[in-house]
Amino acid sequence: MGYDIHIDTLESAYYDEDALEKIVTNLLSNAFKYGRDGGICRFEAIKKEGKLQINVKNTVAESSDIDTDKWFTRFYQKDEYAEGAGVGLSLVRELVQLYQGQINVRMETDDAILFLVELPIDFKDAENTDLEETSSEIGPANAEEVSSTLDLPSENPIENEMANELPIVLVVEDHKEVREFLKSVWKNRYRVYEAENGKAGIEKALETVPDLIITDVRMPICDGIELCDTLKLNESTSHIPIILLTAGAGEEQELRGLRSGADDFVAKPFKLQILQTRVDNLIATRRALRNRYSTELVLEAKDIAITPTDEIFLNRLQKVLDEHLSDSEFNAEFFCRKVGMSRMQLHRKLLSFTGLSTTAFIRSQRLKQALHILKTSDASVSEVAYAVGFNTPSYFIKCFKETYKKTPSEFLQTT
Repeated sequence: MGYDIHIDTLESAYYDEDALEKIVTNLLSNAFKYGRDGGICRFEAIKKEGKLQINVKNTVAESSDIDTDKWFTRFYQKDEYAEGAGVGLSLVRELVQLYQGQINVRMETDDAILFLVELPIDFKDAENTDLEETSSEIGPANAEEVSSTLDLPSENPIENEMANELPIVLVVEDHKEVREFLKSVWKNRYRVYEAENGKAGIEKALETVPDLIITDVRMPICDGIELCDTLKLNESTSHIPIILLTAGAGEEQELRGLRSGADDFVAKPFKLQILQTRVDNLIATRRALRNRYSTELVLEAKDIAITPTDEIFLNRLQKVLDEHLSDSEFNAEFFCRKVGMSRMQLHRKLLSFTGLSTTAFIRSQRLKQALHILKTSDASVSEVAYAVGFNTPSYFIKCFKETYKKTPSEFLQTT
């Protein structure tokens, strides 16, 4: 396919680089993907009546089968065997609307389709758009220096810290458009990781240990149910909630999904708000479980285990603590070796159950054990400190007060 391009030179313009890049990339990707062999694609960007007008025109085959009214419908397919065209174009339309712009599509001739986009580029028009905070001003002098304001890390350490605390969601989906769509709309809500098939999804899950996984059922190499089976039986990932995306799944497939330990099902095509609510609910349920750890002195494995694999893991964890917690040399590195996990895997696993890092979890266990000894024996504060693995009584007293708002001696006076 031939490619023809015409772009007007603009003296200055207000724009959002990330949004503009996504709009143009998706329109051109669609044109090349569905263009006719031997045809042509023409891209045009011109200033017209104070606005930027983008025209993408390409020749197509079988134009009689094209229903332009449905092209912006998410997950639209002309039949069950066709590839979906709706995710990228649905994203384009949503971005254009956020931009306070307009988008239309029509058959220009019998064998050519034309997408027309109009976007505000003057400050007085752009200042009220939802994209204003990330807009850039560009002129001939600084055209080469502009970088994406959305993709660069924030210079504000508080904002960076908040972003690092967002839940990690892994999207395992063989359709790139679906992955990119979810990553785009959730970029300020979750830290979204991607995998293009079940095998890659398993590897990414073991690497990152996410807070939640969304996976399509039908995928090449390894499908979503196989992925669910594998991860629910692995101690590093058994606790992770998994949502299966199903397209016309029958009862047999749903039964397989339930037996594999899937936590929820969402039918395709899905509504974003419904999927997002399911994700939020599952993450909130895990957080509620996490809060129980901090409020109870003794919590049995069966009380916080999500799966039978979790219960086995937590019982083994408790055995390691029973044998080594009183040893002052017992630390995060030692703990990881004993449970057979990498430091990151154990960190993420403990974080999901308790909200604590490995080091903080060890300290918390020591303090809970100290509290129990103080309540049930006549041991001195120093004896208790050494009995639960603290190197010095002074550090034990400091940690105890930070957690329980009283020194051990003050605690004994009130009991």
